[in-house]
Amino acid sequence: MSFPSPEAAEAAFYAAFEARSLDAMMAVWTDDDRIACIHPLSAPLDGRAAVAAGWRSMFEAAGKFSVQAELAHEIREPGQVIRIVREYLTIGEETEPRPPILATNVYRRDADGWRMVLHHASPLQVGGTPPARTPPVVLH
Repeated sequence: MSFPSPEAAEAAFYAAFEARSLDAMMAVWTDDDRIACIHPLSAPLDGRAAVAAGWRSMFEAAGKFSVQAELAHEIREPGQVIRIVREYLTIGEETEPRPPILATNVYRRDADGWRMVLHHASPLQVGGTPPARTPPVVLH
């Protein structure tokens, strides 16, 4: 399967995510082993085998959910696109999405089209009140 644009690859990524389809998910990722995925509050997964195992584990544990992605920022370069999105998950029978997750999706153009090389998702806030800003420490 090839994707003619980063947007097409991203649409296929979120469709596979929502369908909990490991085959469709891994079709979005480049065949190169230099890929990485970081799920919220989890350790990095490096390489195709680890990335596939991470998605398999997530899909097996997940019940019904839907996901919507909203573009927040994009950096386009020849052969590579970085898309920062807000992901909104609705779990089970919930009627409202949960607080957004911020994700960075990186796509690279390969010989057969655009493929994902990195997905890094993180909650925008992990509970509690953010710490007060303190002046930076200057090291001499």
